[in-house]
Amino acid sequence: MIAALRRFVQTSSVVASVLLMVIGAAALAFPRPADAAALAGSGDGSAVTVSGKGPYADLKVTVSQTRNLVNQVVKISWQGGAPTVSDTTYAANYLQAMQCWGDEATGPDPEQCQFGGSSALGAGAGSQAAGAYTNTRQLTYGGLKDPDQQLPPPTGTGISYVPFRSAAGDVITKGNWNEFYDVNTTNEIPYARSGPDGRGEVYFETQTALEAPGLGCGEVPAGAANGSAGRSCWLVVVPRGTSEVDGSPYGSQPSGLLQSSPLTASNWKHRLVVPLSFEPMGRFCPIGADERSTLGHESVAEAVARWQPALCQSAAKTIYGYAQVTDDTARAKLVSGRPGLVFLARPATGSQVPAGQRPVYAPVALSGLTIGFFIESQAGFGAPAAVKARDGARLNSLDLTPRLVAKLLTESYQDGNSRFAPSTAENPFNLARDPEFRKHNPAYKDLDFGGSLGDALVSEALSDATWQLWNWVDQDPAAREFLSGTPDNQGRYGDPAFSGMKVNPHYRNIDLPLSDFPKSDPFCQQFEDHPDHPLCIQDKHPYASDMHAAARAAARGDTLARSTWDSTSTPPGYKKNPPQPTGKRAVLALTDTATASRYGLVTAKLQNAAGRFVGPDAAGLLAGHAAMRPSGVAGVMSPNPAAKAPNAYPLTLLTHAATVPEALTKQEGQDYAALLKYAAGAGQRPGVSAGTLPEGYAPLPHSVRAKTLAAAEAIASRAGTSPSGPGTSGDAGGAGSTGGAGSSGGGTAAGGGDSGGAAGAPGTQAGAAGGSGASPSTATTPSGSPSAPSAAPAASDGPAVRTPAWVLGAVRYALLIALVVGLAAAVSGPLLPRVVPRLAAGIAARRARVTSPGKQGR
Repeated sequence: MIAALRRFVQTSSVVASVLLMVIGAAALAFPRPADAAALAGSGDGSAVTVSGKGPYADLKVTVSQTRNLVNQVVKISWQGGAPTVSDTTYAANYLQAMQCWGDEATGPDPEQCQFGGSSALGAGAGSQAAGAYTNTRQLTYGGLKDPDQQLPPPTGTGISYVPFRSAAGDVITKGNWNEFYDVNTTNEIPYARSGPDGRGEVYFETQTALEAPGLGCGEVPAGAANGSAGRSCWLVVVPRGTSEVDGSPYGSQPSGLLQSSPLTASNWKHRLVVPLSFEPMGRFCPIGADERSTLGHESVAEAVARWQPALCQSAAKTIYGYAQVTDDTARAKLVSGRPGLVFLARPATGSQVPAGQRPVYAPVALSGLTIGFFIESQAGFGAPAAVKARDGARLNSLDLTPRLVAKLLTESYQDGNSRFAPSTAENPFNLARDPEFRKHNPAYKDLDFGGSLGDALVSEALSDATWQLWNWVDQDPAAREFLSGTPDNQGRYGDPAFSGMKVNPHYRNIDLPLSDFPKSDPFCQQFEDHPDHPLCIQDKHPYASDMHAAARAAARGDTLARSTWDSTSTPPGYKKNPPQPTGKRAVLALTDTATASRYGLVTAKLQNAAGRFVGPDAAGLLAGHAAMRPSGVAGVMSPNPAAKAPNAYPLTLLTHAATVPEALTKQEGQDYAALLKYAAGAGQRPGVSAGTLPEGYAPLPHSVRAKTLAAAEAIASRAGTSPSGPGTSGDAGGAGSTGGAGSSGGGTAAGGGDSGGAAGAPGTQAGAAGGSGASPSTATTPSGSPSAPSAAPAASDGPAVRTPAWVLGAVRYALLIALVVGLAAAVSGPLLPRVVPRLAAGIAARRARVTSPGKQGR
């Protein structure tokens, strides 16, 4: 196997290089990520408010962001609506929203709208009732007729539908969904509730041509010049009142509910339309310009994607490609002899660094790992009327302790495993049923979420961020007590009100920290009608491909589960479940703060070592950075989960750029130095335009930026020299000495150590063994009290950048390609003999850990 893998990588090295160039260019074809400031309606100034007419003249609908859109989430809010007639149904007085294409200035027609996909869920898209045709494209409703509607030719069943006409000219007449969209891909909102005060809000996923090929939003016409505008699209909101298309009241219908589609003429004429401007999916950077490849972990992806267009439009015209890979791959690339520039959280240390190599590390982005959530209020049986009145409203608070997170990540709730699994049969169904959770979250007391909130969507890939989370859990005494097997009603939690919940025995005394999320319970549910196809954990609770996929799924109410048996498929098997219906969504996802902001997720507050619940806003991230300690490798700070800084967010992430200058050509050194200078300058200015810092990152303190600038100078001066040449003794180029005991060539840092974000004297960092450079199986050792957090830095003095922006695009939507490219780049050349056996050994060790007796293989 090893020989075959080695031959594959060797023969693929040229192809990988070409693929890396293609992916770097493909990144130009995808727009930049959005940020949460726009979700609040106060970000880029592109919020638009439109008013209704006729019977809806009092209705005012506001869309938080309408320009520079990408695949993201925007907020739709309104006032002046009539309260939705609903107990557990949508009977009347609600809104329906959809995305459409159309080149006419007056807006689209119904044939150009993506709607009807949710009809696969049945009437009401999962509500207990709702009108039979209100979430469809159907125009025939039995005895109910729209006098303004000219019916198109019926299908073979005698039913007429509004055809769907794609932006490319395809016309589909067969029904509600088609090859362009279905229940799992549509972004329509079939039912949006207005509260008793006539107000409401929903969060809408805008889709580019990549997610909605039938709409083509953001596509640039063939043959258009660089920077040409992409196709604009529309958001259409159709208000529904209390009357049907023939003027009859909703209560007179056989079901006592509105019945007709919003696409029928009498409903469509009341529509509100909002133009949407998308970032062009075209060519931004000069064709034929030099490209410098970079690769690294996911936490920096949103920032790099936002910086790329500003960099390639600079005087140097340099294109910086980016491939998303694991931290381990980035470290392997760093010490391969062909380092390029990599982004990672923890450094390569000790024996990982060949003799004579002196990596330089530079902090570039401050963000956080978070549990993002999309939870809509769902009253339990017997809940007070005031609680029931809030059904469907989005919840904006969630406080989690390390112990509660441990419960979520160890399949210890029944709904995070299976209600039929004997290992968790005595445990609560989910978070909302857990007395410990309710103690910290009293607002959830009267709520019930069915089979949801038993776990969180997590990434399958190995990462330093995952290791940091498990390290935070491991450092908490209450979490360790739970993982040791002590039930809730003993020891630390002696209150008899607690449930007596125990850790899933397949995780008892789990060896922490880990760099992944094992799914170790072997339980599989058997069924009489298909006994040869049991339903196992990987079907009910699958991994997301990465944190981006987890966040997007959560924003759609999609658990990614495949637990619906399909006996008609070939071969028969479990198919993907549709997203949860509007008003019934409850999904948690482990993701980074920037991606959570992009997809409009609310972020949980986590309990730090001081006992405080802190969120990952800029203040919490800066305080978390201030609480970090030297890692033992110069230029790299290590998270300190035991620090008792009261305002510190415990899962703060600091991304470092790293390279080995002497392994670069002079021109490469200058180009990578330019990237770092930009990252430490204008790249730290928060904003929504190209070249700025996306929401979800905190600007680096000025003292830290100074270290990044000094590292850039060191890289530029040392590149193209031999290891014994100029710049090896801490000269004017800014190189420092190797830092910390045991670092042994672990790295150099221009400007010396970091005092955790506070201003400090430059110098070489001292570090103890067990810092963040330790192996993933070694926990960090708590250090002393942290310094006070730095004040938020002022905006950069650099000029504003107005060029268009990109996103990661092809890399993020084709993770496999990115991993192959990153691996091929990392193992080509002299690194190959070392990496392939190490990779195989790591896979074998991981497989052995999760397939030990009593555990299910992955």
